Formats: sequence, C-alpha cells, structure tokens
Amino acid sequence: MKGIFYALVLAALPLVALAQQCQVNDSNLNLNYDQTLDYQNAHIKTDFFMLVFSNSSIFCRGRQNQPKFKFQCDSGHQFGWVVHGLWGESKAAYLSGNIHQHPRFCQGDLPKLALSTIKPYLCMSPGTALLQGEWEKHGACDFPNAKSYFAQEQALYQQFKLPPASLNASQAIQWMKRNNPQLKNKWLSRQGSEFGICFDKRFELISCPKK
Repeated sequence: MKGIFYALVLAALPLVALAQQCQVNDSNLNLNYDQTLDYQNAHIKTDFFMLVFSNSSIFCRGRQNQPKFKFQCDSGHQFGWVVHGLWGESKAAYLSGNIHQHPRFCQGDLPKLALSTIKPYLCMSPGTALLQGEWEKHGACDFPNAKSYFAQEQALYQQFKLPPASLNASQAIQWMKRNNPQLKNKWLSRQGSEFGICFDKRFELISCPKK
C-alpha cells in the first residue's frame, strides 16, 4: 500500500539530530544519473522497512578519481556513515538471505528525477545516481512519489546519532545502541560492511528479524 501512514508519522517524529551539513556544488555532481531496470519484483509485498547505512570512507576507497563519485569521494567532504537507502523488505526473503526476492522496481523504469528533487538529500545520501536508484528500485514500491519517499527517509535518519567512520559495521551497531537509547533493546541488521535499522509499516522502530 503506497504512502502507508507516512504523512502522520512524518508529523509526529522528533528530530533529535540535525542532518549532516555539506555544501552542494553542481560542478561536483554526476548529472548522468538515470537508472536502467535490472530485475523487477512488482508483486512482492513489503513486510517491514530497513534504513540501511553504509560507510562512505570504505565506499570511496579507490574511487576518488572517478568523476561519477566526485561529490562523495573527491570534493573535500568527509562523509562518514551515510544512508544507502530505505528499503521495503520481504521477511521471507530477508530470513532466507535471498536478496533477489524483495520488492524491486515495482513501477518499472521511471523517468529521471529533476536535480532539484534530489539535491536537498545529498548530504544524507551523497550521490545523484544513488538517490535516483533508491527511488526507482525501492521507494516506488511503497510511496506515491519521490519527494514523500526522500522526506520519510530523512525524517527517520534524523532520529539518530551516527557513529565515527573509523568503526566497522559490527562496532557501529554497538555504538548505535549505546548512543541512541531507543535502539538499546533492538536487534539491528548487519550486511557485510553495512548495518540496518528496522521499522514496521507505520515506521515505528522494531527489531530486525533474527536470521
């Protein structure tokens, strides 16, 4: 169901941390950020949501001289843990580890978003292609438009204090639990070098399913 309670939840969320600040210079941005459909799971329902964080310092290793990653990796910013995406998850696929059975590209190959729609969220997710892809692959499965998807993603992100970039994913999870009281008794997901925080379909915090 699209836009599940998102307006109500957005209005009620306490923003306990400010969004990461950065300067967005268009000359550092990848303007060729349209995405192409890889595979589509249009009829798999979303059971819960996961806000996934990646470590920008790890991602940028070896990518500093690639123009499409200039803003994130070679523009003078020191991005740490950033939002990879807000993903609608199938519980069965999550528990089985089958990454190809989650909702994906539910609306097919969508038009390229206006840069003005993407730019407000680049400090949170520092890549135009990243934001375009997250909307097409994940957001379009549960939200009526990109602005509502990104706004919900940012509202969830702003609830948390984030760990130092020097920590790996396992260490970051422990840091998150120590420094964000609302996570103390929640089970967080770790997937390789990334970690995820889970929410139900009302965007209330839950423990991620234990595999």
